[in-house]
Amino acid sequence: MSEAELHTNHLTEEEIKKLREEFKKNELYQQSVSLCKDYQFEQFCAGEDILEGRHSRVETINGKEVLVIYTFKNGLIHSENDLPAVEYPMHWEYWKNGLVVEVADEEKDVREYWKDGLPYKIVKDYSKTKDLD
Repeated sequence: MSEAELHTNHLTEEEIKKLREEFKKNELYQQSVSLCKDYQFEQFCAGEDILEGRHSRVETINGKEVLVIYTFKNGLIHSENDLPAVEYPMHWEYWKNGLVVEVADEEKDVREYWKDGLPYKIVKDYSKTKDLD
C-alpha cells in the first residue's frame, strides 16, 4: 500500500493493527533504531485535544532518562520545515503524516531510509560511507 493510499483511505483500527503486525515481520524494521516506529498511524491526544506542534517528555533510553521532543500535525508525528519530528541528543527522526521517512542516529552511526512505513535501506557506519555518495 503506497503512502498516498495509506492516507487517503481512512484506515480502521483493525487495518492499522494488521499493518503493524506485518511491519514487525520485516527484517529491516526489526533492525531499525527508530524510537517511535511502532507509533506509525497513531493519532496522539492530550485529554480531548488532538496534539499539534512541539511537545516534550522525559523517556528512558538505553537506561538513561532523556528529554525527547516530538512534533505533531493533526495528532500524527510529523516533521515541519525540515526539522525532525522526534529528537533527542544524537538522534533525529523525520516523519510525514504519521509515517517514518528517515532516521539519523549519530551515536550508533546509522542512517535509515523509509517508504510506506518500512525501512528500505539502513546504512551502518554511515560516517565512513557518506563521503562516497
